[in-house]
Amino acid sequence: MASLLWSGPRAVFETLDGESNDTIERIIGARAWLSLPEAVRRRFERVTPAAYHGETETRLNVAGRLFSWALFPFGAPIPVLTGVRKALVQVSVKDGGMSWTRVYRGPLGLAFQVRSIKRPSEDGRLFECCAGGWTMLLDVFAGQGSLVFRSCEFYWRFAGVSVPLPLWMTPGIAEVRHTDLGAGRFLFTLWFDHPWFGRTVSQEGVFEDPVAL
Repeated sequence: MASLLWSGPRAVFETLDGESNDTIERIIGARAWLSLPEAVRRRFERVTPAAYHGETETRLNVAGRLFSWALFPFGAPIPVLTGVRKALVQVSVKDGGMSWTRVYRGPLGLAFQVRSIKRPSEDGRLFECCAGGWTMLLDVFAGQGSLVFRSCEFYWRFAGVSVPLPLWMTPGIAEVRHTDLGAGRFLFTLWFDHPWFGRTVSQEGVFEDPVAL
């Protein structure tokens, strides 16, 4: 019965209460980790809360808009606001992983949030666990000085149930890149490429490190 209800590897809930977080380093290996700029390593190994202010531009094609609004009641893993927006990324330790909350400012000052927790998987990869059970299993690697996260499997997970989602039922293969720009700034890029509908979601943003690190 368990095999019928649960698909894919399980997440590892870690206690991140030390001086640094070595989750990403363990996944990609020491050599790849050290190939990244020191500022990138510092952002992803921190265990103290941080808030990064910046500005993003989001583009959705027709399929992307349909996916974003269809998923909105289930944790809103995709922004529904397009165009250029002021944004805030809040990072903290939560529920056995690193919590990432992206807050976008919409019309009339209303805030829209995309929340997720990154946890290592038992097979040495990384989970992106969004509110509502939307879950991506990610390959993580260093590429051309950037830290890259690329989706390889999708699931809907709730309590003791894990249901695999075929790619055509998702916005597509996701890729996220974190690229240091120097001077305490970094570039965040995200896109989803669907096998039938092309690039459904595209987002690019520049953020600044907190004043005190």
